[in-house]
Amino acid sequence: MTSLALQQAALPANVVFERRKLEIDGEDVFRACGVQSTPTLVLYRSTEEGQIIEVMRHVGGANVAAIESLLSDI
Repeated sequence: MTSLALQQAALPANVVFERRKLEIDGEDVFRACGVQSTPTLVLYRSTEEGQIIEVMRHVGGANVAAIESLLSDI
């Protein structure tokens, strides 16, 4: 459901989604990001100093409206 919603959502030009799969990327990647269940959407942004910081997180399935709502808050 979430994958399809990400394909259908109207995303701002400066937003890129990267999909990770536990079977491919391994548990270490998920642990490093603090992901404990899937699906989890994590929105990061780059600061002017070049740091990557987490802006928000949504745990659980998301439809198009939920994804667009999350992005409207940034």
